[in-house]
Amino acid sequence: MHVNDAYTPATPVEGVLHAFTRIGRRLKAKQPGDTMDHSAHLVLFVLRCNGALRLSDLANKMEIDASTASRHVRGLEQAGLIRRSVDPDDGRAFRVELTDQGTTEWENNAKRRMALLSQAMEGWSEHDIKTFEQLMTRFADGVTSIADARGDTKASSDRAWADKGWAEAARLHTEENVESTR
Repeated sequence: MHVNDAYTPATPVEGVLHAFTRIGRRLKAKQPGDTMDHSAHLVLFVLRCNGALRLSDLANKMEIDASTASRHVRGLEQAGLIRRSVDPDDGRAFRVELTDQGTTEWENNAKRRMALLSQAMEGWSEHDIKTFEQLMTRFADGVTSIADARGDTKASSDRAWADKGWAEAARLHTEENVESTR
């Protein structure tokens, strides 16, 4: 799929929207070496960040309905990337959690996406990268705050669930880069 690159945004805000659309489309696409699609990657990401969850909690964190989450879980369970376990708080319910293989698959997919981002920022100064990260974080916090205030997401306590997952992926990516320079 090719977007008309001749498009010129009329305002800076429209330019931001256009840039996010272009970036999002490419980050959601399978990267060379990926073994799963974006939706599967997201399920693993949520579980990586939160640990074992009931299906309803997984659906809430992904902001999708339970039937869609159930389809994702079924496919990932068949692939050996997640497993069901009895919920210790309610023996009638189950939780889903990553298997070791699921953790490895998520980490490998995250590394490929971070490599793409690193390559896109090649030649940027460390200051530019830190400034970009600070502005993107500020922007993401603003969008999240507005969405939460509108009731678009569950409780505000769920807001930071992703931080741990990407931080871990960044740590792994940094360690890999250090190893490759030795």
